[in-house]
Amino acid sequence: MATQRKPARTVAPGKIISQELAARDWTQRDLAAIMGRPYQAVNQILRGKKRITPETARELAQAFGTSPELWMNLETNYRLQIAEQDEKEKMIALRSRLYSTSEAVRLIREGKIKAYDTVEELEKQVAEYNTE
Repeated sequence: MATQRKPARTVAPGKIISQELAARDWTQRDLAAIMGRPYQAVNQILRGKKRITPETARELAQAFGTSPELWMNLETNYRLQIAEQDEKEKMIALRSRLYSTSEAVRLIREGKIKAYDTVEELEKQVAEYNTE
C-alpha cells in the first residue's frame, strides 16, 4: 500500500503573497492595479476569504514571475488542511455530545467498552452494550 505524502507544513497562499509584496516593496493596492483587480479582491485573497482560481493563479504567476501551479498547489493544500481541521473539530464535538448524553463515559471507565477513535465506533459499542 502506498503511503500518502503531505506537505510538512501548509502555508496560506495569502502569507506567501504578503512575503512577495514585501520583497518587492509593493502594497496590496499595487498588486490589485498590476492584476487589474479590485483592491478588495486582493485583500480577501490575502486573508484567505477568497479562493485562488486558475485565472487568479495565472495572474499571480505573471505578477511574481512564478508558475500558476505554485499558486494552485498552495491554495489546494491550504483548503485541504482547513477541511481536515473542520472535520476533526466536528468529530470532537460529536464525541463530546456522545460522552455527555449517554453512558459512554461510565462504560469506558468500567472497562466494558473501549474508547474508540471514531464516533461511529463508539456509538456502535454503546448500542451493542445496551442491547446485551
